[in-house]
Amino acid sequence: MSNTRLLTIPEIRERLQDRRLEMVAVATGLHYNTVLYLKTGSATGANISTIEKLSAYLLKDCECDCISNKSN
Repeated sequence: MSNTRLLTIPEIRERLQDRRLEMVAVATGLHYNTVLYLKTGSATGANISTIEKLSAYLLKDCECDCISNKSN
């Protein structure tokens, strides 16, 4: 994960707003409540491994959207 840019907690929160949290939790291996607390703002901080997993997932998904939009 060293090549992945890390998102800030506010960036993660923003990108989680339109996501199905169950799918994010399964894809990242994180507990559903961890993802929920980050989305709702209940979490004031997070482990670096949590930030790495969510950043990798959310940035990968964003890159896929950008690629598919360019081909249309």
